[in-house]
Amino acid sequence: MEDFLRRAAADLHIGVEQTSPTTWTLTIPGSLARVFGKETVLVTTDKQVAALDPDLQLLSPNSSLTLRLAEQLRSRGRPTHRARLEWYPDQASLLADVQQAQLIQGPALQISGLQQHIVLRITFRIRFEREVIEEKMVACCVDYETGQVWPTITDITNLREQLTPLPTTGLTEEHVNVALHHARRWLERLLYPQKALHEAQLAQLLAVEKARINAFYDALEEDSGLALGAKEGESNKQYALEEERKRLLDEQEYRYALSLAAETVSVATLHVPVLHIGSNQQAQLIAISPLFEPMIQLPHCQACGRQASLVQHKNQLVCNVCHQVLAQ
Repeated sequence: MEDFLRRAAADLHIGVEQTSPTTWTLTIPGSLARVFGKETVLVTTDKQVAALDPDLQLLSPNSSLTLRLAEQLRSRGRPTHRARLEWYPDQASLLADVQQAQLIQGPALQISGLQQHIVLRITFRIRFEREVIEEKMVACCVDYETGQVWPTITDITNLREQLTPLPTTGLTEEHVNVALHHARRWLERLLYPQKALHEAQLAQLLAVEKARINAFYDALEEDSGLALGAKEGESNKQYALEEERKRLLDEQEYRYALSLAAETVSVATLHVPVLHIGSNQQAQLIAISPLFEPMIQLPHCQACGRQASLVQHKNQLVCNVCHQVLAQ
């Protein structure tokens, strides 16, 4: 817990002074003082000491102080924990799976080896609101060194036994900021097709509702003779109908407007083993890790930026989506 406290304090620019082996004094900056309710917080990891002194806040895995610090880190997109993923795959079996799936057709494939990557893993909660609310979780891993983004499973419960503590990584604030930028760009690209589809569907529904409302009020004005021009004393009635029409049209605009929100749920730094498979010319076309979703990642086309299978044509690899030749 002391390691978490010091890392959280460093990321949130909170001053930490150790006053005893189990107690610390936190100096909260002005921007966070309103959240914590005070500028100085006394902290201890000793339950008995905390029980005897009401001024001391207990720091434990589920204490209110820990949850508050974690929430502030999440809201700022900063890693709340670190871990190493232990994985020892059957490389020959995975190579056979890739060859059978024909993700790369033509060249002979080979394993370029198991490499260790330090990644930022960030989980987002996505919320689409229209007539109904659609909510889901998505997650990705960003390689701190290369900026490569891989989609990852949102629930890593099954991998808990493979996670071990990760000591300090030496990553700077700039490393984290760059990785977060790549993660947000990935999220935008992921959500754009879904957002466009939702908006197109809502636009069609809105057009139908507007046409229905306008047809109704046009017929009402025609039946009442208002469409030919209001007579004296009938202008108020015409005005009332137009106001009612406008109100209903505005209600439909609001009803069929799409609301999209993305909330950061968790952020972590992980040391992840990744198995790479490729050809003689390009050794790292396919990345494999138990953290990825799917576990065996399709190659990324440098031309269109999409994941796609590759086909060899005249000793060159061609993307089967945009049909461009991959750079050698």
